Amino acid sequence: MTSLRSIRLRLLAGGALAVAAALLISWLTLVLLFDSHIRRNTEDDLIRHGRDLASAITFTPSDFSTDAYRPADLRFDRPASGLYWQVSSGESIHRSRSLWDNSLQPPHHVDGTSWHRDTAKGPFGQDVVRVARSIREHDTAPPVTLILAADNANLVDARDEFSREIAIFLTLLWAALSVAAWIQVTIGLLPLRAVQTSISELKSSSANRLKSSRFATEVSPLVNQINELADAREQDLQAARDRAANLAHSLKTPLSALRAMARKVRANGEEDIADGLEHSIQTASEAIDRELARARTAASLERGPTAPAPVLERLIAVLARTERGDRIDFETDCAKDATLPVAEDQLMEMLGPLMENAARYAHTKVKVTAKAGELVVEDDGPGLGSADRALVVLRGQRADERSGGHGLGLAIANDLAEATDGKLELGTSSLGGLKARLVW
Repeated sequence: MTSLRSIRLRLLAGGALAVAAALLISWLTLVLLFDSHIRRNTEDDLIRHGRDLASAITFTPSDFSTDAYRPADLRFDRPASGLYWQVSSGESIHRSRSLWDNSLQPPHHVDGTSWHRDTAKGPFGQDVVRVARSIREHDTAPPVTLILAADNANLVDARDEFSREIAIFLTLLWAALSVAAWIQVTIGLLPLRAVQTSISELKSSSANRLKSSRFATEVSPLVNQINELADAREQDLQAARDRAANLAHSLKTPLSALRAMARKVRANGEEDIADGLEHSIQTASEAIDRELARARTAASLERGPTAPAPVLERLIAVLARTERGDRIDFETDCAKDATLPVAEDQLMEMLGPLMENAARYAHTKVKVTAKAGELVVEDDGPGLGSADRALVVLRGQRADERSGGHGLGLAIANDLAEATDGKLELGTSSLGGLKARLVW
């Protein structure tokens, strides 16, 4: 199925078949032309011998003689050599030694105006190419028929040899032309590869657009369509981000009202009802926060790269002013060339919950390590067992169901990592607590 959809393979297959068909026709044509050429040359050579023979014939009142003929080609004197001559008139026949006791059958239509050319059965079971003509001593003298013949097998062998050699040559030519076609197709498809590369750049930033001036004229309509599609997608995603923000604001008011109602119920002494309300409100708030974070990330076209150091500095500055963060020692280790394939706001959405979670559970230290395509947050807190890790990441639940436990922050970070083609891995830190590793 892939081969049928590949433009490259279609062009190469079509070119190879077209070249093969053209070369096959050329092969047949060349073989026919060669066969016609050597046959015509053989006939012309026989006619030259025939003219020499005719000039050597002497006539007597009752007969003729060929004793004066001395053929230039010695094959006329070697029996069954494949080259023959014969002169006949009535019952009188003179022949070359090569015919031995055989004779050549005269053609039906022979005259004195031109040489007759054809192929016929010859002596010794051979097929021969022959030429024939009649001559007269004078207008009233009986005609004398000259026939010269050559073995057709020699012509067939020459034609077959030429056919094989030209077939080998044309096969090599087909291979060379196929390679040339592959090079031509590769060069011809380079503009499409340039479009592919530019689309990768387009995916990394919503502001990027393809420039028609960079591409071949034939590709410009495709480039314009891609730009129009990018514009429409950016508008749709901006509308989605706006709707997510509006939804967040519209939900905060009723949730705040419900929290106020829960406080009133608690003030009236109904602790159980107040606990149930607050738990439900907290669950709804966390689910909304998680889905809104996913929506904001999914609606973002930006894919970095982003240097993590500035984001880390801002987050540490905020966390250090909190009651818990004021007692934590934050250590960072960022490689100079460290970049992550996410936008800055996406990194803030992922790294914020991880560092907040680490600061909440750490005893005294949180360590953040960053290098190309990887970010690790570690703490010296109690950590999580393997079962709890799967629980909090996959379901966004708290490991101990107590307020302030591991849960939503890790789940949000995991969701956002997946939305940016990355993943979150949880393990045990060398500091003794939880190790959260984001990798792309």
